[in-house]
Amino acid sequence: MTHFFRLHPSRICSALLFAVYSLSILIVLILPVLVLAKAALVFLLVCCLVYYLRRDAWLLSASSTVAINLQGNNIVLLARNGGEVSGQLLPDSLVTPVLTILNVLPQGKKRAGSVVIFPDSLGRERNRELRVLLKWAVEVEPQ
Repeated sequence: MTHFFRLHPSRICSALLFAVYSLSILIVLILPVLVLAKAALVFLLVCCLVYYLRRDAWLLSASSTVAINLQGNNIVLLARNGGEVSGQLLPDSLVTPVLTILNVLPQGKKRAGSVVIFPDSLGRERNRELRVLLKWAVEVEPQ
């Protein structure tokens, strides 16, 4: 049986990213280094913040995962640009009520990728359904 989940932009992820990068920028600003080095580090941190906000929080990047198609331990991640990554859901994925991290090993690859899902990315009922599937249904099926 196939289960399809469409992801939405996450305010929680946006707020956490913004908070972490703001703290990092503040730390850089109080470091006793040259002003030019501080400016370069702040610029790099702002660029990283914008990249991860667009890709992971706002789902605006072409490579952003916007939907998940789950069938047992097999998973298909659908990107905004129409690309698909098919692979195996790894057992070290994390499932909690406040955060879900799906670790996926794409077919034919040796390195796993991750998708982070916050509760506001799916809606309350769909998030519960995904968590139940990941906690129980996926673990029962043979690999």
